[in-house]
Amino acid sequence: MGLRSIEPVGHAAALEGLWNAARARRLSHALCFAGPEGVGKFLAAERLAAGLLCANGPGTPCGACGPCKRLRAGSHPDVFVLDPIEAELESIPISWVTPRSDGPAQTIEQFLSLRAMEGGWRVVIVRESDRLVEEAQNALLKTLEEPGDDALLVLVTARPDRLLPTIHSRLVRVPFRLLTRDEARAALIQSGVPAARAAGLARLSGGAPGLGLALETGGVDEMLTVLAAALEPGADPFALAASVAEIEGEYPGQTVPAQNRARARAFLDLAARVIHDGVRALHGVPSDELCHGDLAVAAARLGEAGSSLALDRILAARQDVDANLAPDAAVERALCALETPRARSRKSTR
Repeated sequence: MGLRSIEPVGHAAALEGLWNAARARRLSHALCFAGPEGVGKFLAAERLAAGLLCANGPGTPCGACGPCKRLRAGSHPDVFVLDPIEAELESIPISWVTPRSDGPAQTIEQFLSLRAMEGGWRVVIVRESDRLVEEAQNALLKTLEEPGDDALLVLVTARPDRLLPTIHSRLVRVPFRLLTRDEARAALIQSGVPAARAAGLARLSGGAPGLGLALETGGVDEMLTVLAAALEPGADPFALAASVAEIEGEYPGQTVPAQNRARARAFLDLAARVIHDGVRALHGVPSDELCHGDLAVAAARLGEAGSSLALDRILAARQDVDANLAPDAAVERALCALETPRARSRKSTR
């Protein structure tokens, strides 16, 4: 897969600072691109690599030289991308880091053991690096300590807490922020989303265009309908959970069970964001500043205690899905937690 030539919206200053450091020979050999999900961290890592390998670099890639063309075509020999999303892997095994008999043709260790074919940088990008299993992280430690000359490793993650402390101690953290709604809308349009739809997705995603794209392909409208129904008095959480299982969309995974878990994760993450938005409404945030508008106002009816309980149960359900427990049951438990105090009171008096 070739590196995309799209310039990530909202992160130009961070990239220019890194290229400046490279020009001054001060760029760290190991970086952690950390920040909220979907804000363009992986795209920025690709852009950084392109700017380092460009014939006119380090700096903004020209897009016209031989290295830039090879990067787009996926044939540049000095860049190595580990993308578990593209490979549809829920975790990154040790065989991607160090050679194993059942592993891929090339690993991080093998790639970095080679000389740069074009005489410049060698760049490794690990997307969703928090998916590295513990033994893979441990295997990566020696490489992080001694990657070799003109080598760069970029670990991209929205969950840096899942990386071992020993990994963190060897990385220079580059923080990424949520985009403004206008920036997110521009990024979505750049990715091919119609302008009218991009505005709504920019709001729903809270400034994370990558999340907006995932929402668009993941049945977000149907999921929001379920959440709205769950917050109404008399809702049947079990029937609603069954309807979630029928929502169609693009969910990553090599098997049907893996895709079902991905659907449940997407729904639970959305539910958590709606409840969080409801808490913001409770604290007086105007409706037009809320990501979920009227739905957040409905969630605010849970009150402080109810919102806290709902978030706890939704996050627990999310952990259960990550632990490969039944996704349908996890969604049911989360929906049961969305009953408003008035609805629970009515049930208790029957």
